[in-house]
Amino acid sequence: MTQLQPHSRHKTLQDATQIPELLLLMAPHWTPQDLNVCIKVCRTWHQTLTPFLWHTIDDKLLAWPRILASHDTFTPSSSSPGVKGYFWILSGFTRYGHLIRHLRLSWRVLVDIAFETGVCTQLESLETFNLALNRTKKEQEELRRLSNLSIADGGLTYDQRRNVAVEGPLLSPNFEGVFSPSEIEWRSVEEQKRDWMTAQNFWSLIMVNKATLRTLRLDRSLDSLAHLDTDFLLDTLATLPHLTELDNTLLKIDIRDVLERLPSLRSNRSSNHELPFQVLTKSYDHLRALEIYNPLPSKTFFSLLSRLPSLEDFRISEFVRREHFVDSPESMLNNTPTRLKGLHIMSGAAHLGPRLAERIIPWVPLLTSFTIDRLQDETAEALFIHCKNLETIRQSDDGCTLYEIQYDSLRPFNAHPPSRPTSKLFKLLQYYPSLKILDRIDQRLVAADLLAQTWPPLTKLQVFRCQIVNVNRLTPSEETMLTHTSPSWLPRPNEALTLITKHTQSTTLQKAILSRLGTLTNLRVLDLGYEWRDVWADSRSECPRYTSNSQEYVNYGTPYKNTLELTLSTGLTHLSGLCHLQVFGFEGVDHRIGKQELEWMAIHWPKLKIMRGLQEDDHLVHIEPDPVKTELRRHMEMLRPDVKHESLSRQGSRKV
Repeated sequence: MTQLQPHSRHKTLQDATQIPELLLLMAPHWTPQDLNVCIKVCRTWHQTLTPFLWHTIDDKLLAWPRILASHDTFTPSSSSPGVKGYFWILSGFTRYGHLIRHLRLSWRVLVDIAFETGVCTQLESLETFNLALNRTKKEQEELRRLSNLSIADGGLTYDQRRNVAVEGPLLSPNFEGVFSPSEIEWRSVEEQKRDWMTAQNFWSLIMVNKATLRTLRLDRSLDSLAHLDTDFLLDTLATLPHLTELDNTLLKIDIRDVLERLPSLRSNRSSNHELPFQVLTKSYDHLRALEIYNPLPSKTFFSLLSRLPSLEDFRISEFVRREHFVDSPESMLNNTPTRLKGLHIMSGAAHLGPRLAERIIPWVPLLTSFTIDRLQDETAEALFIHCKNLETIRQSDDGCTLYEIQYDSLRPFNAHPPSRPTSKLFKLLQYYPSLKILDRIDQRLVAADLLAQTWPPLTKLQVFRCQIVNVNRLTPSEETMLTHTSPSWLPRPNEALTLITKHTQSTTLQKAILSRLGTLTNLRVLDLGYEWRDVWADSRSECPRYTSNSQEYVNYGTPYKNTLELTLSTGLTHLSGLCHLQVFGFEGVDHRIGKQELEWMAIHWPKLKIMRGLQEDDHLVHIEPDPVKTELRRHMEMLRPDVKHESLSRQGSRKV
């Protein structure tokens, strides 16, 4: 075989980079940042990769929030390459809008541009998020001016702000009688006119994409632009032949009307009117997923299950409280178990009591995913008996904190809540060898019991979120005594021996626990804690405070005692097999992670993306700065700048 000369190999490599088919294979795996760099390499790369860069536009991500926050400060004469104002956005959409397939909008200006350019006509999904909240810097200044304007200077009274806004012209005769002005609130006349047009632009954008739309999200912020007629919404939905997913919190519409008009619909997430018992009078085979925000009567719940035979995922806010729960669901279900694979009850488990276990769980034997706010013993037992294929168990909402306020004179105000050891999770780990997600941070596993249980090989487990407690560690005073005192001359040598034994046993126990966790080699998330403090402490009159360096601070307390140290000397190296780990959390854990441990993590967890435990406590008022924590975070940022430091409790309530 003839050996290629260096210049020949270089030419071959150069030719290979010009093959579009190779770029098409690689592009789906590149980030938007990567694509933005690559399209500047050459003409071939630009032509091939630009559709991937513009495929999805989400104005909450990347540089969009920064650009949009100041887009109205530049004029057409601002033609500098570094200027990214309104006309830069307009130019980009005009040139590449035809490539957009998924558009997620939280800025009104992008709604206007997407329609007015006339080229965004191939959308497969269109979603809105809090359109009324985002304001540019100029708009924020105007809002402050209007809100501070006195009545004498032309400011509006409360009742005047409740009046309807200015009604502008209609873009189409089809909009006659469709829109009505929303309330003035704190909007200037110019903003009122703009919002009136933006509302029409949004629905016009839907109309020009009716042949391609598959996903539509209508959030309630659209109502702040202009009120919409319900019949128009239903008529518009009927013109979307390929719509498979509808997420509607804009208007309350009857689920029957939705199902009749959208035979292609597979997923419906909506806010409905109060649902009557006989909500559906006939069966609909096409719906696979349903989410209803309203509290649901038990009769309606079983009626929906009986009329939606293909339903696989059902999510409700809660069951109606203080109602007579259905005694015999078998008659409503024709004594036939449902095909449901996902059941998610977001709140109210305590009010259900044993009824969930006795009257619902037996009818969902195919369940693979279960979400509940509080997992009660009888519910867990029912799952073990009736649901053999469970793969995911989640807590519906972690809340803001694990802290429990106890107005009990026998307990200090800032004391930690007592440990509530549980055996439910042990059984879940034993009974479900195919478990993929165990997300119950409210549950506490006793360290010794964890080791006493036998687990099957949990080779599929990807998420492990729960607390491990009752690790019998030395107290600070015991550590001081053991560190600074030589047992050979202690007045009470037996005490030193006791401390040495306690320390040895604690280290052995922690190594064994981490060794057990180290067998979960498919883990993506290992989270052993959560926000543990009283995040509202500063607002309470009895809140404990202290002074340091002439500054007053709130005493938020310390992390939970007798939890894992997570150090190299206590077995952290046993987690070296977690090579897929992406999230590691230890909030509220009395850890002793230092720079050596962080250096070890930086090397052995190459896919780590998020760390929970070293982030800034900027959500807590009057908290004393922690220089040690700050130094550790900065050290990790130096080692792995790609790892984010954040807390799940600051991300808002989760909906799974």
